[in-house]
Amino acid sequence: MLPGLGMIRPWADPEVVSINRMSMRTPTTAFDNVAQARSNAGVDSGDASPWRRSLNGRWDFCLFDHPDAVSAAAVSTAPTGAAWTKVAVPGNWTLQNVGDLPIYTNVQMPFAGPPPRLPDRNPTGVYQRNLKMPAKFDGRQIVLHIGGAESTHAVYLNGDFVGYGTDSRLASEYDITDHVTVGDNQLAIVVTKWSAHSYVEDQDQWWMAGLHREVFIEARNAIHIANIDCDAGFRPGERVGTLAVTATLGGLTPPREGWQVRIRVENLRNRALHPPHMSSIPHSFDTPYLFTGHDATASFELPDVEPWSAESPTRYRVVCELLNPTGQLVEAHAQLVGFRSVVVDGNRLLVNGEPAWIFGVNRHDHHPVRGKAVTTQDMRDDLLAMRRHNITAVRCSHYPNDPRLLDLCDEVGLYVVDEANVESHAYNTSLCNDARYRS
Repeated sequence: MLPGLGMIRPWADPEVVSINRMSMRTPTTAFDNVAQARSNAGVDSGDASPWRRSLNGRWDFCLFDHPDAVSAAAVSTAPTGAAWTKVAVPGNWTLQNVGDLPIYTNVQMPFAGPPPRLPDRNPTGVYQRNLKMPAKFDGRQIVLHIGGAESTHAVYLNGDFVGYGTDSRLASEYDITDHVTVGDNQLAIVVTKWSAHSYVEDQDQWWMAGLHREVFIEARNAIHIANIDCDAGFRPGERVGTLAVTATLGGLTPPREGWQVRIRVENLRNRALHPPHMSSIPHSFDTPYLFTGHDATASFELPDVEPWSAESPTRYRVVCELLNPTGQLVEAHAQLVGFRSVVVDGNRLLVNGEPAWIFGVNRHDHHPVRGKAVTTQDMRDDLLAMRRHNITAVRCSHYPNDPRLLDLCDEVGLYVVDEANVESHAYNTSLCNDARYRS
């Protein structure tokens, strides 16, 4: 029985969506200076960060018939015996010859209901690997990032239960600072193929299983920029770009007086569009009614920017620098943005004040060999093939895609119709009226 979870059995409970999971956030990665942040903005931006360690590669793997059959030893001791094999991460075990195959359905579930009933056989994969933490990571907040796991996952580090998450198409992050030590650590991730949430994710596609998106650890400063929200707009008649930026601090301790964020807006040739904005971080969190959060905010009006559209995908760069109370640079982040206006006027869709032609296609994460584990190059090839055939829009059917796909659409010029991971083909009507599924 799974330590810390066996008696709770959250995979069978639609009202449990996470345990100890960190808040969802916009992807952003810290670099040591502005030059590094600039050169790594955009697709695969975090891979070059000195504070990230990829855990992609070959993992030890053992398949069980049910999560209740997973013993404490399977997540706390080194793999031994013929039952263990090696699989690729990112990957789907359903395509790696471990004894469980993919299933295709459209408007019916692959097992009998009603929700939230699960089948007697619920294939459950235990992934294990060594996690080596460098000495330079010590004293920072260590975060484990799981890009996507179908259907649910539980995390164990050195035998300790860390956390649990659902939603196979969104990233889950866990603070493992108190569980990890410098040097060698044993990481185990237990993935169930079916869950109560499978009824929500019931879509016309192949059912796979496993860790199908990237896994990494990231060492964040004890006080760091945890999230950056950039809301860019465009006023067509004036040719003015508008930008509201909010940088939110997080970490192991709240910031004291004197922390600041310097926010820059520039083109991709590093030319400033506006003088840098300095924003002090609110620190009096114990002030009743008045504390608004550890947020740095800035608003800009930028004349004569080139708007973004599918025909002309012009992008600009936002750089956020975190400064400590002595004025020293702690870290730098960069995001690419496009200035655009999208308005529905009667039966017309106006982009930057002009009618837009939408020639769109649906797209799934799908590869004939790797299943849902698509690479950045796979995504780029898909999108370039669309552009060569005069496609101007892509629908992310039927779930949030890897954030890299959105970056690529910004780059090559494609409008995006995004979707939540909610389809519920077989039990659509009943789930809409089932209070257990409201969360």
